Formats: sequence, structure tokens, C-alpha cells
Amino acid sequence: MRVSISAQAGLAENGDNGAMSGIRRVTLGNVAEAAGVSPASVGNVLRSHPHVRPEIRQRVLAAVAELGYRPLAIGQNLRSGRTGAVNLAIPNFAQPYFAEMASLAVAAAERSDLRLVVQQTDNRLDRERDIADAWNLGAADGLIFSPSVISDEEIEERRGQMPLVLLGEHSRLSTVNRVYLDSVAMARLATEHLIERGARRIVMFGDRQSGDSNVIGERVQGYREALAAHGLEWTAPLIKVDDWNRPDGERAADRLLSSGEAFDGIFCANDLLALGALRRLRGAGLHAPADYRIAAVDDIEEASFSEPTLTTVAVDRKWMIDTAFRLLMREIGQPTGPSRQVQAPHHLVLRESTR
Repeated sequence: MRVSISAQAGLAENGDNGAMSGIRRVTLGNVAEAAGVSPASVGNVLRSHPHVRPEIRQRVLAAVAELGYRPLAIGQNLRSGRTGAVNLAIPNFAQPYFAEMASLAVAAAERSDLRLVVQQTDNRLDRERDIADAWNLGAADGLIFSPSVISDEEIEERRGQMPLVLLGEHSRLSTVNRVYLDSVAMARLATEHLIERGARRIVMFGDRQSGDSNVIGERVQGYREALAAHGLEWTAPLIKVDDWNRPDGERAADRLLSSGEAFDGIFCANDLLALGALRRLRGAGLHAPADYRIAAVDDIEEASFSEPTLTTVAVDRKWMIDTAFRLLMREIGQPTGPSRQVQAPHHLVLRESTR
């Protein structure tokens, strides 16, 4: 199983290049010449054509073995209509959440004896449009796509007949296979847990102007719904950030400290923000859970090793990837079958930051 990773949409997986490596590729013509037959006869043998004389078949197979000939994938594709390759497009390898998704997809492809091409879109509309245009559909059988900025309308307009599974919260399409998350419920679960642990003045870190507006809006909504459900309509600040990473978590904590607002709980839109916040607040002499409680969403591996360890809402990423592959393989095999939209499971992981 081969994996190709590109940071730019439009960069396809390359086969071995004899001209660049200095190694001459053995061609079908070379085999035909060595066996003393026509290229058409070689093709018939490789396709297991039934009407080939035994002596011709024996000579061709001997020449194939002697020369080490391997048929080009494109030739096999023309005969079978399949490439044995699947594409995965995700926003950013630097985010542990998506890095783990890519790793799980590599394992899923290997179990299915498929090749995987992984692409990074960097939350850029032009790259997501390239993905949706199915620029490399001839080099792959289908696409698993985690969009963040492209609209559903553009996905529909651009994808053509490409077998497609969408991942995550961004899309609302019901005409394609989709494995999605309920970000409202996840944010509400984390915030309600803070309330159950005694927090009453709960701040949220993670409101931002750029990125996936659906995910951001849903996590803000879940946070607010939890407060309202418990009669906590205190107007706690929504601390805006540029991105969902550790430095932004530190900066959000700085803004909170500078504001002078009293707080006893923090809900972070993702784990990285929480990890940055924990570090900055610890530097200011505030410690969780003694001085405040903090919870987040994602359950990346680092959440188990932070100081304190981080309470978070876990997303079952393996289930998501396995389900996405299953839906994609079904669509490749039955292109006219009905599409399915499946919600991924999530659950609270209780750790030291709220105990």
C-alpha cells in the first residue's frame, strides 16, 4: 500500500519515473520483442484472454518474468475501470485532530488493499474548489473530503459523478454520503459538565472570524444553550481568537486576565486552545481545578499528558474513518444507491482539569 501526501490540491501521485531515476522502464513493447510476438498478443496474455495458444502464453510469461515487467496502473485502469486508489482531503496536517484522521485513513486503506493520496487544503477556498472539481478523478476511485470553507452549492456543482464522502460539521448536504458531528451537542455537553462541577461564571475561548463558520457557530450555540438551560445567562465574554491553536489559547487567557472579569470555568472550542490557556493561567498563579475548571472538545493524545490532564469531549475518529471508507466503497460499487448521512458518536472524558 502506497501513500502520497501533498500540501497543495492539484499535486497528484507520481509513478516511478525512469528518466529521472536513471532506471529504464520495461515496456510492453520490450516484452513483445523478447517473446517474438506482437504487443497485442502480450496484452491478450496479460488480460488472460482465453484464445491464446499455449506456446505463445508460455513465451510471453517467460519474457515478463525475465524482464521484470510490471503493467502500468493506467493500463489496468482502462480494463477494470478501477484504480485501487482513494483520495483524502483535510484542512491541516499540523492540527493533531486531522493528523490522526490521516493516520487512521492510511490504516483503513491498507486493510482494504487500497492506495491513499492525502491532500492538505489549508482552509483555502481555491484548494477546496480544486478538490471538488475532481481534478484527479482519473487517478482515484473516490474522495473522502473534510471541507471547511467551500459552500454546499459549490460542492454539488463541481463534483460531477465522483464517488464522495464528506467528513465533519461543515456540510449539510443530504445528496451525498456524509459522516458528521453534532458540534452543538458536544459544546453543550462540555459546558454542562463545568456547571455540574460548580462553575457559574463560564467563559468560552474560540469565537473566530475565519475558518469553518458552521463549526464555530455550533460550538458557540452549544455553550450558550447549556448556560440558558441552567439559568446562567450571565454575559460572560466570548474570547475571540485568530485560530484554534496553543498560542491563541495563551493569548485568549491573557485577554481574560487583562479584562478583570471574574470566572470559575472555561469552555474551549478545541483542546489546543485549552492547552495554551492552561499554560498561561498557570504562569499567572491560577491552577485547575482549584481556581477554575476547564473543558474542551476533541480528545487529542496530548490531552492525556497535559498538566493537569484535560477533561474533553472525545470524537470517535476511527469510527468516522472506518464508516467513511465503508460508505465510499459502497458508492464505488453501487453508484446509483441512496446516500447516507451518519452522525459520529462522542462522549465526555473526565480528567483532572475538572475533578
